[in-house]
Amino acid sequence: MNKIKILPDEIINQISAGEVLDRPSSAVKELIENSIDASSKKISIFVRDGGKSEIIVIDDGNGISKQELELAVTRHATSKLSEKKIDSLSFLGFRGEALPSIGSVSEMTIKSNNNNDQNGTMIEITSGIKKKIRPVNHRKGTTVSIKKLFFSTPARLKFLKSDNYESLLIKRTVQKLALCNFHIDFDLTINNKKAILTKNQKSDDKKKMLERRLATLLGDEFLENSILINEISENFKFRGYLGVPTFHHSNTNNQFLFVNGRVVQDKSMNVIFKLAYRDFMSYDRFPQLVLFIECPPDEVDVNVHPTKNEMRFRNLNYLRSKILKIFKSNLANAGHKASTLNTVKAIEKFSFKSNQKTFLQLKDEKFNDENLDNLNNNFDKNNINELDDKTASPFPLGYAKSQFHKTYIISETDKGIIITDQHAAHERLVYEKLKKDFFEKKIKTQILLIPVVIDIDSSVIKSIEKKLKLASEYGVKMEIFGKTSVIVRELPHILANCNVKKLVIDLIEELVDTNDSKSVENEINKICSKMACHGSIRAGRDLQIDEMNDLLRKMELTPFSGQCNHGRPTYVELKIGDIEKLFGRK
Repeated sequence: MNKIKILPDEIINQISAGEVLDRPSSAVKELIENSIDASSKKISIFVRDGGKSEIIVIDDGNGISKQELELAVTRHATSKLSEKKIDSLSFLGFRGEALPSIGSVSEMTIKSNNNNDQNGTMIEITSGIKKKIRPVNHRKGTTVSIKKLFFSTPARLKFLKSDNYESLLIKRTVQKLALCNFHIDFDLTINNKKAILTKNQKSDDKKKMLERRLATLLGDEFLENSILINEISENFKFRGYLGVPTFHHSNTNNQFLFVNGRVVQDKSMNVIFKLAYRDFMSYDRFPQLVLFIECPPDEVDVNVHPTKNEMRFRNLNYLRSKILKIFKSNLANAGHKASTLNTVKAIEKFSFKSNQKTFLQLKDEKFNDENLDNLNNNFDKNNINELDDKTASPFPLGYAKSQFHKTYIISETDKGIIITDQHAAHERLVYEKLKKDFFEKKIKTQILLIPVVIDIDSSVIKSIEKKLKLASEYGVKMEIFGKTSVIVRELPHILANCNVKKLVIDLIEELVDTNDSKSVENEINKICSKMACHGSIRAGRDLQIDEMNDLLRKMELTPFSGQCNHGRPTYVELKIGDIEKLFGRK
């Protein structure tokens, strides 16, 4: 049996590197955070082969003096922490923690100068061994060059993925740090190709600076499809941008969370974000957002993980409830706003290039007059009231002009036209009304002239018998009728014209599936959503102009009406400029 002994420094450094560095993007993050801590105004990053061959980070920060450079690459040496105050850490990391860890698994060169002259100092480290220190011509700031990362730990190198994948992770890392530090210019070059380039314009308006950075890194569509939040609650300040529910993503990659200036990747927070959008989005889609949280240092522990990507909040339940409340209230204020990406998709479908046909193809096709007839029949000029073709509509969703294919409402605004899915839109209105009435205990019911008897499986009877009181709270009053039936006597007034049998069967399925361990709110939402589907205007139903306008006006007054209960958009807007482009007028 081997005796207990102290490990050599070389092994200790490699173990430490394994805690801090799991791949090239981790090294990039540590180096950039050092540059941020050094009050840099510009940070340039150069990467080759996914960071495996070379990583260079150049900043114009405070730099390291000649006397301290050798100490900076020694373990447990730092200028960022007093001896007794680890809990009050105000910097992003420890230069003395990252540099020796990286140097122990690579060939590393550091050039630095803390003065405004050209007299800098250079140090070289290979596998944790300091090779040489000498003067070098270098402006104020620091340049760190890393080559052959993980060459001294082949096992770590073996488990890295492709160069493209590692490069993508590096790009995402720089993107997050650039979003959080929008006062600093970032320049990322991967394999001699520019991947990220941000340029700041001097401004005292932090909101404008952040918006410019968001547009640069996430695109103009992010700002177009998001809403600003800026709220203070006790010791916490929340600010950022929430994507509207129809502006969703296939994963959580477009969720950016920053706490006290730190990039945070926390699955528990991703779950909270998902819950906040749960009622407005399909289960397999994820919201897009940028959220900054500021709080006193004692409210959060940043030292739970070596990379400081994860944090532990002192009162996570309090934070969870605040985020849910803030997100939902701000999304409600967004009203009927829907994603403009649907407009882009529509234009792509309309574009001549995507639907090109030759004259020979067209002349052999049969022209279908039926749709045109329907369109003209529904265009009732007598119902336009005071508005005419020359008068701009004062309503955000415009004034109804016609119904298309008995499914879509065509309305005109002063900016263009809007196409509304009548079933999806009305389903959302009914859903929100049912929820509101349920919580306020104001569901109006209507007694059926002839009670409806519905046969159900005998195995369900016992289960449903205990849930009849819950069903009545939703306005559906029914009783057990015999051994295999229920009799329905009352329905919510808003659902009076629905197919009673289908509604009750769906409701029974939801009630039987209701589990006390599940969120009460979640169960209410599921049941109301199922019921709303039965009370909605169906596709294929003729609507008169006044009915269409009534639907549009109610959408404008109803929160979250920009998406149906399943997260799909309820309308698409085509602006005049977009239409003119289709016809080559612009």
